[in-house]
Amino acid sequence: MTIKNILIGTAVAIGVCGFAQFSLAESAFHETHVHGAKGDLGLSCWDCHPSGGGPGFQTPPPEACIPCHSPDGAYDGLMDENIGAYQRSNWSTADGDVSKIYDADGNLRPGKEDWCLGCHDDGHSVVQGVAASNIAGMTLNGTWQSPQGVVDTGLTGVENLIDGDITTGNDAGTLKELIFDLGSETTITHIRLYNSGSRKYRMEVWAGNDLNEWTRVQWGRKIMAAKPFWDILPAQQWFETRLDKFGSFRYIKLIKEVEKEVIAGALREFEYKADISYGYNVNGHKITCDNCHDTSSMHIDGIARTYKADLNNYAEGYRFADMILDSGEVVPALEIPRVGVNWQETPRTDNDFALCFSCHNKYDLLGDADGEGPFQKNPLQTNFRDDENVDENGNPTNAHQRHLRGRGPYGNSADWDSDWNGIPDSPQSCPACHNVHGSPNPVMTRHGELVSTPGTLDRVPMFNFQYKNMDGDIDPDLMDTMSSSGGESQFFRAGPAKIERNNTCRMCHNDKKSYNRTATSIPLPGQGPQ
Repeated sequence: MTIKNILIGTAVAIGVCGFAQFSLAESAFHETHVHGAKGDLGLSCWDCHPSGGGPGFQTPPPEACIPCHSPDGAYDGLMDENIGAYQRSNWSTADGDVSKIYDADGNLRPGKEDWCLGCHDDGHSVVQGVAASNIAGMTLNGTWQSPQGVVDTGLTGVENLIDGDITTGNDAGTLKELIFDLGSETTITHIRLYNSGSRKYRMEVWAGNDLNEWTRVQWGRKIMAAKPFWDILPAQQWFETRLDKFGSFRYIKLIKEVEKEVIAGALREFEYKADISYGYNVNGHKITCDNCHDTSSMHIDGIARTYKADLNNYAEGYRFADMILDSGEVVPALEIPRVGVNWQETPRTDNDFALCFSCHNKYDLLGDADGEGPFQKNPLQTNFRDDENVDENGNPTNAHQRHLRGRGPYGNSADWDSDWNGIPDSPQSCPACHNVHGSPNPVMTRHGELVSTPGTLDRVPMFNFQYKNMDGDIDPDLMDTMSSSGGESQFFRAGPAKIERNNTCRMCHNDKKSYNRTATSIPLPGQGPQ
């Protein structure tokens, strides 16, 4: 049997092999994968089809799809009946349309809203040597566990810290560091230490997969040394903290700020868990990808991050279509890098944020007591407010407007690193602070996962904005705006903020900045509590 005999179809389409007849479904398949309808995948016939012909040639095995369509993430991009690339039913419709994924206008069909997440999740989809970024985020649900063992670092009774018994603890001794062995590489998001006594211990938290290389995974907030603060008052309690950097580790190391004797029984137990949920369909925008991205654009180019500020190709790099305003004017989805005059009346009247304002009410986001016409908003309609910095009439500051107005001559100071290469190149814009694909921190504030160097978490935790509870204390797990009294960015060290610290912008204030709101703050219309 020849290859030509095997490839029998109802419509003729000439593939790269130049000799085959394909059905409509097969034609759509080959147009996408071989002819580069969405970019050059660099594939030949033999990357998918077994060589040598035979009965198995016409239908490639599932394994052929796995490099690009990940089956091992939160979304099965291979076999799922709605978003699985190996499901041939996704490639043709009963009425002869060549795709059940997109309609004639290039929009995702109902039921296919998560098609993109078949690649862009926490699995391993690699095309042209470039890993698809994780848009789906992470969902883990686990309970507190004790480590499997502890590396002896000189503290007597250290084994009592992993026996599950909070009535027993260390005997006594001098402590510099504690190293807990989880037994194998394990993804963790939280740790806790049970303390008893009246002494406060300050410790840094590091993690690693061997005893030689360590990664800082928690920075702390309350003291200038920027270490976690195990406050053991009242006399007996668990001190729990969410890590700032999540990963898969075998060892957790606590480094004590000062090497000195630890009171007998002061340390009772140490535990860890993986319990967190964030991502596009959890706390991201939750709308279909084609609401923002142009599905007809070239999608694959073999470049991990196509947008470069010096190329001024933001829309092309992130595959955005232009926006048509009510006036009929056609403008870019977002003007990045931002140019022109960005202060005084702007950004209230310019179109730097057209994509965001296609859904969000710009009058509510940028209005304040001094605004004119629809920009006159008193009380403020934004939850990003600063009740401590008020105008001469006692009105609180609209922090959204204050940031987007920019600083320096005409508001054009290049404070934000828009292409994430470590060099500031643009005034602030919405994506400087927000990751619309979801974040482990509240209101989609960036945490660094999506903009880190591909394959790393080198930009986590960025400025690490977290909410304060009604007592004014930082609560890393608090995600509800209306249950908070405000928020605070991470303190790293004294002195002016720098790109090298928070990996996004040159703050005009110190790394650490608090924002306060009243309990009667009003959510943006249609959004409810954030």
